[in-house]
Amino acid sequence: MRFYFFFYLCTRPHKQNIMRTYLAIIVMFALFIPVEANGQILATLIDGVVKTESGDFVQHASVYVTRLRQQNRILASTQCNSRGEYTIRLQGVQEDSVVLHVTGISIEAYSIKCKNASQHVDIIVSERVQQLKDIVIKAPKIYLQGDTINYRVSAFQQQNDLSIGQVLKRLPGITVSDIGQISYKGIPIKKFYIEGLDLMKGKYGIATNNIDPNSISTVQVLENHQDIKALEDLKPEERASINLKLKNGVKGIFNLIATLGLGYDHKSLWDNELIATYFKRNSQLLATYKGNNTGNDLENELRSFDDDGIRYKTSTLSEIETASTPNIGKRHYYFNNSNAGTVNYVSRSGSEGELGFNFSLLNNRDERSTDFKSVTYLPDGTSNIVRQETNSLTHHTVGYGTFTYMLNSKRRYLKDQIKTEFIYQDGSSSTQIDEYISQKSNMKNLYLNNALHFTNRTAGNHGVDIYSKINFERRPHNLFASTNLFPEVVNGGNIFQEVVRSNLSTENRIDLLSAIVLGKLSIHPTAHFNFSNDRLTSALQIYNNDLALNIMDAGVGITANYKLNRTYCELLITSAYRLYDLKNNQVDLTTDKHRFVVEPHLSIRYAIKSNHELRLKSSLAYSSPAIENLYDNYILTGYRQLSIYQSHDLYQANVFATSLSYDYRNILSMWFAGLDMGFTYYSPNVLYGASYQDEKELIISRPTNEAADSYTVSKVGIGPRQN
Repeated sequence: MRFYFFFYLCTRPHKQNIMRTYLAIIVMFALFIPVEANGQILATLIDGVVKTESGDFVQHASVYVTRLRQQNRILASTQCNSRGEYTIRLQGVQEDSVVLHVTGISIEAYSIKCKNASQHVDIIVSERVQQLKDIVIKAPKIYLQGDTINYRVSAFQQQNDLSIGQVLKRLPGITVSDIGQISYKGIPIKKFYIEGLDLMKGKYGIATNNIDPNSISTVQVLENHQDIKALEDLKPEERASINLKLKNGVKGIFNLIATLGLGYDHKSLWDNELIATYFKRNSQLLATYKGNNTGNDLENELRSFDDDGIRYKTSTLSEIETASTPNIGKRHYYFNNSNAGTVNYVSRSGSEGELGFNFSLLNNRDERSTDFKSVTYLPDGTSNIVRQETNSLTHHTVGYGTFTYMLNSKRRYLKDQIKTEFIYQDGSSSTQIDEYISQKSNMKNLYLNNALHFTNRTAGNHGVDIYSKINFERRPHNLFASTNLFPEVVNGGNIFQEVVRSNLSTENRIDLLSAIVLGKLSIHPTAHFNFSNDRLTSALQIYNNDLALNIMDAGVGITANYKLNRTYCELLITSAYRLYDLKNNQVDLTTDKHRFVVEPHLSIRYAIKSNHELRLKSSLAYSSPAIENLYDNYILTGYRQLSIYQSHDLYQANVFATSLSYDYRNILSMWFAGLDMGFTYYSPNVLYGASYQDEKELIISRPTNEAADSYTVSKVGIGPRQN
């Protein structure tokens, strides 16, 4: 029971004032001082030492006290020190007896009944070896780190997967096209990295089809990845990139995989592979050889999906007609004999440089035969029907090489890339219509390209971004047909066509980085100068073409970027002066066209929430005809097809396009969905068509004032996907 003492002090009169003050202070303190009186309950102290039967001290064992009848309720607890000593203090426990417990990982649990009184209790316990259950910690299948989505490969991999490309097809939000191009949320990726290095330079099909999935720990999707460090925060990138994270046991190990396949099915079959990989922190090597005659298309692996990949400026106008392909998988009709080899190497140069080269060589023999009927419905309600049986054999050789040096720092970016390619193709074909017709053709294409990209970023986010490219291409080719189906145009029983296409061009652009900054608005001007010289010469008896088309395109523009919270807008307006100069050397006629055009491009991205995003794009562009559509003397494009363009005016077509896209993603449930809606207005100025007479076809052109509207709706990346 608690009670309080109250004090009262009597004082003498002559000290009355001083004592009154002391009295008030003493009374105030006395009122708030608790004092224990009769009936108080004293604390109980229990101490001791815990030892094993062999006399060893038990360290860090748990010691606790409970009531006799409520041993699941702990009254007090402590832990032994390094010498096995313990001390427990019980306060306010009125029971006469309590239970003292000792537990630990390496000892048997021990309990003893003792009096509720201060005392010394030593405890002897038995040792025990305890087998812990296995604990398996599984990482999530997919998780988010900033703007990077990580896919755990083992969660999506299946037992029979031979390449990482097979795993990529199962990842939510990622699609792989029939030709091997990778897209994220329906948009093709920009870069494909292996441990942060761009080994493949756009030809990532070689990697996805040949790297063992057991070597990859994680596939990373780098959303809105700007690969040029000097342009980060200045030029946001809408497209994603992919990075493969290797397992630690793969790095620094030379790996060689050889596969030999032999068989027989009416003829000898073979399918061989040799894959060598060597991945280190600062260098990577991937070399492959593949050969088969079983219908595996090796050329798909060699396609380039890089922005700076090969973009041919010339085309083949005249070639043999090969057997048409059915609407089934290619390997079911592809009777081939193919060999392909590639060597890909990249190495870091210093802390921010990169040096690499890529070589590939393909030799392919393709044999086909078909018997088909084609039906073309004509405007007057009639139809043109052609029945033919065709057997064709083509040989195709492609040699490709690229050398790349890159310096990529936060202030400076330099990339110089040289690309060269040589293509040789020859073929023969026999066709039975009403009569037997044999065809032969060959084509050579030499391609050489140098691209330079330089970015310098100064303090205050100012600087320049310069891009310059020089391109040279020459493509001679010919076609021979044993039967002349156009005697009214070309004399003789046989017909022979020669064509040479060539191009020499340059593209140049300079951007001033963040020249004007107004709060969240960044404006920088741009300037460009492009020049192209196209040549087309052809000979078909008396029908010759000798054309030269020069195009100069020079102008200035502005790029405006605005970012506020979850909204990002980019507006590009380009104004250009374009000069077209078409010279027909056959008739010594020159045609000039001068135009001034303004082409705006608008892009708006709004993140509704972390899982929802809207994108709006609109653009207006103008185009002019290529030299392939401007010749006015006959060219034999196929054994039963003549082409001539009666409208060879340097027209200007305009295209207005706008699209609205919605994207949804949920990392936890692995749902990726998208909806795209688009509208396009196209005013072509010239239409191309054909006229028919029996099996013969004449390609023609006509001027027009008509326009076309088109609407599209598509969905992309629907999930979730199961492994």
